[in-house]
Amino acid sequence: MARIPENVINDIRNRTDIVEVVSQYVPLTKKGKNFVGVCPFHDDHNPSMSVSSDKQIFHCFVCGAGGNAFGFVQRFENIGFLESVKRVADLSNLPFDFDVSSFSQVKNKEYQPLYDVLNDAIEFSSYELLSIDGKPYYEYLTKRGIHEDIMKKFSIGFNPKENRLYEFLKAKKHKDEDMVSANVVRISQQGMQDVFFNRITIPIHDGFGNPVGFTARVIDDSSDAKYINTAETPIYIKGNLLFNYHRAKDSAKKQGKIYVVEGAMDVIAFAKAEIDNVVATLGTACTGEQIKLLKSLNSTVCIFYDGDRAGQDATYKVGKLAVERGLSVEIVKNDHNLDPDEIIEAHGKEELREVSKKTISWIDFLFDFLMKKFNLNNYSEKKEYAKIIGEEISRLSDQFEKDSYYNQLRQVSGFDLSQGQSDAQIPDRQSQYERKSELFRPKNGLINAQYQILSLLLISKQANELYRHDLGFLPTNVYNDLALQIIDYYRNHDEIVIADLLTFIKEEDVKKVLLEITNWELAPTRYHEEVMQEAISKIKNSMISEKINTLLKQSNQISDPIQKAKIADEVVKLRRQRGD
Repeated sequence: MARIPENVINDIRNRTDIVEVVSQYVPLTKKGKNFVGVCPFHDDHNPSMSVSSDKQIFHCFVCGAGGNAFGFVQRFENIGFLESVKRVADLSNLPFDFDVSSFSQVKNKEYQPLYDVLNDAIEFSSYELLSIDGKPYYEYLTKRGIHEDIMKKFSIGFNPKENRLYEFLKAKKHKDEDMVSANVVRISQQGMQDVFFNRITIPIHDGFGNPVGFTARVIDDSSDAKYINTAETPIYIKGNLLFNYHRAKDSAKKQGKIYVVEGAMDVIAFAKAEIDNVVATLGTACTGEQIKLLKSLNSTVCIFYDGDRAGQDATYKVGKLAVERGLSVEIVKNDHNLDPDEIIEAHGKEELREVSKKTISWIDFLFDFLMKKFNLNNYSEKKEYAKIIGEEISRLSDQFEKDSYYNQLRQVSGFDLSQGQSDAQIPDRQSQYERKSELFRPKNGLINAQYQILSLLLISKQANELYRHDLGFLPTNVYNDLALQIIDYYRNHDEIVIADLLTFIKEEDVKKVLLEITNWELAPTRYHEEVMQEAISKIKNSMISEKINTLLKQSNQISDPIQKAKIADEVVKLRRQRGD
């Protein structure tokens, strides 16, 4: 397997500004000499992640996530290290002439047979759509304005009757259990049977572009189930996926906006209007996992569900969940009360483009939506209306917007909540402070001494020489591992660059300690030999004390006076060595 030279990786890291990389995923705000943002690696509502331009590292003070630019991208996009190097190079507009496809960690070999089944099923159904049997289905699509360019883009197909897909897959040497596991065929009383027969098929992919299932539609509306989707399989869990996410994510990041619609046909309608940054939840329900996917885009979420009651209720649920997770949310104001495809059919593609631009804020949506839910002539309901909107206003960071909306709420309800504060936010802030304050507190004697030594090792190669000559180990395993990695790094470098050292270290627990040491507020800022010697002495004395305690326990467990005398003599020597 080919390797990427270490100097190439280091050059990309050195020419990359981590602030610019992270800010393409998470909004950052300047605070002192660092930048802060909401951590994407836990359910964070208040900024707990710090990004250091000087050290070129990020660190969350709540969940402990941290690393350099490669580590951030690798964790955020759930990709391999070498793929993250390529991604950082692309984000920083740096040349990268290496093929990392062979290093991909995305595909699980265990599931490859299922991906193969689905890929062949897509190929077969795409072919059948252009056959004689598929002609009515092809004509149905073209009448809806879905022409061959859209069909190819979304790999739209047709699954004929008489279990012809099963026979095709069988001829391709796929196993029955793999076909059943992928849910393209099922076992019936008559034997193996196609699941999506006599339907138009639209493939569903995961975030990496692997096929995982289908959504399938009849064309005559005679079936009670107009649409059916793949049942849950090892690779398809509906609540963990967004339809079209793998195609839309790059466009969404560039435009800073992602449209969320209900179904696959809504996404295809937007594609007809040449709007690509669109995903579907494949139903009105939305899950926390889907919100995580949206959050990873670092884009404003524009919800475009149907204008009927069910659609508006779903808009409220999705918007509330997204806002609670720290996403920026807007609602498309669809005065036509038509779905995207109906807008194109009635008014043309340009009208859909214009409608998609007409968005209102989340708070504006709430004022109107909740007014239909509550009777404002009833004091209790009016109070509840005001409390819900007041809590949402309190989440806003822009003081001008907050004041404006509080004033609007006062005019509508008569309640002045401008001095209120959301109680739900207070525990989170306290927890964040308590966790962060760990880096400000002095450590106990032995831990403090190891922190001092590691801090000085990171500052000076001279400390490295003294440590190796006078001590050579640390009693806490993970601290000792970090010290060994620092020593090893010094073999080829004259000074420590934290961001490069993080690339050098593979063990997550060692990386975590390095980040804690780096952000320790009580760490020395310059090398002092006397501080190093004092810390070494503390560790030596601590080890002597531990040995003394062990000997005294042994002495208490034996009765032989000669043995007791030998132990006592050894204890005296150790105490003198300790300086008692």
